[in-house]
Amino acid sequence: MNLITYVATNLQMTFIVIFAIFTLASLGAIWLGLKNYLGDKVAIKDIFKDKNRLMLLGVVGAIISFTILATLLGLSLGNGDGPALALTIVGSFFFATILLAFVLSFVIHFYKLNPAKYNHKISFLVVVFSGVLSFITLFMMLDGFVYLDIITFPLLSKIYFNVETGQGIAFYALFILAGALLSLALSDHEMYKKYKRHGMLESVFYVAFPAGIVGARIWFVIGDWYRFADNPIRMFYIWEGGLAIMGGAILGIITGVLFVIYKKKEINIFFAADVIVPTILLAQAVGRWGNFFNQEVYGAALPNLDAYFFLPAFVKENMFIEGSYRVPLFFIESMTNIAGYFAIRYGIGHGLKKYRQPLDMAFSYLIWYGLTRVIMEPLRDSTYNMGTDGQWSYIWGYVMMAGGVLLIVGNHIYNHYQAKKINTKPNGDQGQLK
Repeated sequence: MNLITYVATNLQMTFIVIFAIFTLASLGAIWLGLKNYLGDKVAIKDIFKDKNRLMLLGVVGAIISFTILATLLGLSLGNGDGPALALTIVGSFFFATILLAFVLSFVIHFYKLNPAKYNHKISFLVVVFSGVLSFITLFMMLDGFVYLDIITFPLLSKIYFNVETGQGIAFYALFILAGALLSLALSDHEMYKKYKRHGMLESVFYVAFPAGIVGARIWFVIGDWYRFADNPIRMFYIWEGGLAIMGGAILGIITGVLFVIYKKKEINIFFAADVIVPTILLAQAVGRWGNFFNQEVYGAALPNLDAYFFLPAFVKENMFIEGSYRVPLFFIESMTNIAGYFAIRYGIGHGLKKYRQPLDMAFSYLIWYGLTRVIMEPLRDSTYNMGTDGQWSYIWGYVMMAGGVLLIVGNHIYNHYQAKKINTKPNGDQGQLK
């Protein structure tokens, strides 16, 4: 039997050959992208001399390797039928190519390695649409794995180094870190647009992120002190879990603001706060997927998830907890946080640009997240409500909302009277103030 006949009569081999062809085409597109968009007439050999380009190339290679492995797993380990195989293969291929488009467009848009060929609007649209489609195609691939019985539930909560001892990296930690890095990348881009420099916030991140982790732990320990009263030393056992996002956000913001004021005086603190604080909502949206792997942040028991028909099977099956399906509050809150970021960043940041004052966007975060907690906490399974009466986060949600409203009102009153003072100054003083 010659190769052509073998390929034609072997379905799995046909899929592998087709996927290999498309993979080579994708590699060609990536090569052109690296050559044309990461520098003016950059030779391939020079890519390996630049750590940023080399890092990007490594990410691209890792994505390709993962996707090939995922597809081969679907072909070789699957026990399902043709549609399940097709879903796995199609999802894997499009996930790889679209994710590559997202990575490249993200780097081009937010780091502008080739300003001469940079188009802000087009690259931003590519980032948004490729990012959304990456998630859709990822879930296509994962659903294929579910139907092929490759993935079993409940999902593992960590990547194990040693299953017997339980040592490993928790997905929760990875998602928290990923969300923090996303916040840093977006904030760095805004700082670059104003100051024409990258990396101005790296030192702030190195201080604020650990402070946020500490704040999240402190908030959890205070809110759920009854868990530690009998053995206080357990408050330091952070590997056992127990982080409260609200406390992490508060201490992280305070630490970051103080660090900028005293150590990064070249940065306008009002501008930095309006840029950085809303991105915390995106970090929290990403972090909630760590709760998904831990099977936390869920609501009431349901006979089925028909009302959530739009969710992929990968998510639905992991929402089967303690004998019944649960309301996927982690997903609802994740989407709510994403909506909040866009509402603050573009609704207030652009839509109300004529009326907003410096710090309005930062204070709006308090209102949005406080409202989120007020709405979500009563819907949450009581097991995960903080405080002896389960009202800790609920009450503090109202406090954050009220604080945000008062700060915005006070901010506008203050700026109004400052403007009146300027307008009543003699003309000579006006010129000096300007």
